[in-house]
Amino acid sequence: MSQTQKTRGLGKELSRYAIPAVIGMVVSSLYNIIDGIFVGRGVGELGLGAINIVYPFIMLEIALTMLIGIGGANQFSINRGRQKEQVANNIFLQSLYLLVAIGILLNVFVLIFTPTVGRLLGANDTLLPYVREYLWWIALFGTIYIPGLGLSIFVRNDNAPRRELAGTLTGTVVNIVLDYLFIMVFDMGLAGAAIATGIGQTISVLIFATHFLQEKRVLRFTKVYWNKQDIQKILFNGLPTFLMEFSQSVVAFSFNLVLMSVVGAIGVSYYSIVMYICSMFNMVLIGLTQGTQPIMSFRYGQAELDSVRAVRKMAIKAALTATILIYAAVFFFGDSLSAIFVTRSPELTEMAAAMMKVYFLAFFPIGVTLMNILYFQVTEQSIMAILLSFLRCVGFIQLALLLLPPFLGVVGIYLAFFCGELCHYLLSELFLKFSKRERPLKIYKGV
Repeated sequence: MSQTQKTRGLGKELSRYAIPAVIGMVVSSLYNIIDGIFVGRGVGELGLGAINIVYPFIMLEIALTMLIGIGGANQFSINRGRQKEQVANNIFLQSLYLLVAIGILLNVFVLIFTPTVGRLLGANDTLLPYVREYLWWIALFGTIYIPGLGLSIFVRNDNAPRRELAGTLTGTVVNIVLDYLFIMVFDMGLAGAAIATGIGQTISVLIFATHFLQEKRVLRFTKVYWNKQDIQKILFNGLPTFLMEFSQSVVAFSFNLVLMSVVGAIGVSYYSIVMYICSMFNMVLIGLTQGTQPIMSFRYGQAELDSVRAVRKMAIKAALTATILIYAAVFFFGDSLSAIFVTRSPELTEMAAAMMKVYFLAFFPIGVTLMNILYFQVTEQSIMAILLSFLRCVGFIQLALLLLPPFLGVVGIYLAFFCGELCHYLLSELFLKFSKRERPLKIYKGV
């Protein structure tokens, strides 16, 4: 096969995985966005503020799922590439049972101590009743959501990206219909929003589970054999993704604190609009990353490092193209996007649109950084991936939030996100320059 044919083949394979993954991640982000639209119109600004307060907890649940899900899926695909299907399936089973345990322990704790958790998330006396109402139902359905989201990752890695997309799309349509009924018709408020989301997520899980009815699959429910080394690999390999996902919670929490102290409650309200739109566009890049992962992991398992590098470069080009379109959308249509959430407060939509024009500059370095981190993960250079991901969680962005506002005021708050992400990109390129995997790799099939 010529190099041109090989490149075209990789491009088709990347499209086959990445397009459903991007659509699926964008659609999954619509769960919270749709809640925001209906809550903003049916409950009001305090309802939006409450969902923004709960947002870090939701991202924590997603981050914990990614810790096990992506860490396990990477090892799953590497072993598939080495034709060790029984080992791959056992990694899946261990990962799934870990996710079930995490989902139960975390969410039961929140169900018991809902007011305390609401306070820890930053709710004041005004927002706490709204936060309690929303958080309790989110935690109840979280016991299903965490293992269900993990299952979707393995279904995609088991050569079924379209089934994952079908489950996600169906759940979202159900959520939209129920949001309208529960909030706008039955006046159930924030509880209705959370219940609609939970039912939609549950239906998605049921569709993912139909994968086990297919004959051509690696995933099977058999006896699980717990292996300490497997668990260590899953956690170590998934830690960068956990930190990347959790970084969204930490960043949102950091901005909430600074905006609350500098601007006041209205700052948290318009930042909630920015975060809704940001989460949807951010899912484009995360979906592209997750769609790239199965291909890179499988090729790495087959000792085809040149293919791994080629796929990474293709994905970076796709990420930069998507970023240009994303930034153009918020730059020219920021007011219209903001008005989707709040119709009765022109001041709020104007402030949100002004913040987005500066805040969204960060997407240009983010796309490349995510692909570089994925490359380190897939090629089992976890230390570099973990360090970069940790700094995205706690590091440059928080430092910029401390240094820029005293000199630039509110614009300095908005600019802190871009400055922090630019530092992450530069550091990832430095790591890549000294990467041991940039030299010839000696891995043999069957090892």
